[in-house]
Amino acid sequence: MSTKSPQVLVIDDDPDIVKAAALLLSRHGIDVTGAGDPDAAWVKLAERRFDAILLDLNFARGQTSGDEGFAMLERLIAADSDAVVVVVTGHSGISVAVRAMREGASDFVIKPWSNERLLATTQRAIDLARAKRAVAPAPVGGDGAFLLGEDASIVRVRDLVAQVAPTDAAVLVRGPAGSGKSLVARALLAGARRGGTVVTVDGGGTVPDLPADGTLVIEDVDAIPRAAQAEWVRRCGTTRIVATSRLDRAALRAALIDDLLYRINTIEIDLPPLRDRGGDAVRLARHFLDLFAARYARPAKPIGDEAARAIAADRWPDDVRGLRQACERAVLLGTGAVHDVADFALSVDIDDPVPRAIADLNLARGEKAMVAAALQRHAFNVSRAAAELGLTRAALYRRMDKHGF
Repeated sequence: MSTKSPQVLVIDDDPDIVKAAALLLSRHGIDVTGAGDPDAAWVKLAERRFDAILLDLNFARGQTSGDEGFAMLERLIAADSDAVVVVVTGHSGISVAVRAMREGASDFVIKPWSNERLLATTQRAIDLARAKRAVAPAPVGGDGAFLLGEDASIVRVRDLVAQVAPTDAAVLVRGPAGSGKSLVARALLAGARRGGTVVTVDGGGTVPDLPADGTLVIEDVDAIPRAAQAEWVRRCGTTRIVATSRLDRAALRAALIDDLLYRINTIEIDLPPLRDRGGDAVRLARHFLDLFAARYARPAKPIGDEAARAIAADRWPDDVRGLRQACERAVLLGTGAVHDVADFALSVDIDDPVPRAIADLNLARGEKAMVAAALQRHAFNVSRAAAELGLTRAALYRRMDKHGF
């Protein structure tokens, strides 16, 4: 039996509810972390794995439908099929609580709760979570197996992972460098019903000997030398394969022999590049900023309006990985009350450091408007406007001449 204190996450917009739960449970050796809404909860979930989650079903004032809570419950179960979630609802919410249990919650608590009921329910949830992990330990690595984002393209990926993870089907995960292929692979493993050995290898390496009931994760499967591909097919036997590649379908077909391609692509999951995920870049930036602020014990700061526009417009050549790194740097080096464009180092070059994202826009509209606004804010004081825009005076004068100021 584990001697580590159980970890419980309470997701509730009422700080008094969180405090009451923490006071009760801590007296019984249970550590409680609070989150005021689902967005804050994902930051906490990325930092550590919790034994149990107490989830309120309503967050917006006056709401009683539970829609926000059900959406969070669905995402929690999709991200980790072993997550143990206890829903918390009001006296009128019995039918809502029953629905939540049908959709994956392990139990429910009615507010206002009795301390005995809350403690007993939480302890049962903790015991259930630990029993699940004893059978199928969580994969190690990363900031949690959570595919964050609300764009329809990433929602489809999450839905597909939830469908496929419990099966033994081979899965091919394609996407640009840094888009989260390894994260998808971990999510597939977290939801797998198959136990046994999990071995991760690079396509440039040699195929290991694997037991029949194991899972082989092949990173950059297209790197397997063509002369060795038949041997990989033979040695893999009945092992389940989860493979990743940066190549598109046509290029991958050209790189692999048919036998290997057919062996790995029963199910194909295509990860969209971050630039095609609508507002997810800013959503992920807020998540990463909060994550690193907590990790480095720095104050959490909002993203300035101009920085948010630059983040949303940037093409992010290193995809989510590049955004994550930029946010970590912003937390460590940012000095203002908000995170501005300079914090994210989105500049084209040192001599003309206009934000990289803005350089990719249609400057006939975007750049002219940005320059005009800065000049007006500073009563056409070029030095101050240039400083706000992150430009040298000479670079700003060039833009003023270009746009007829």
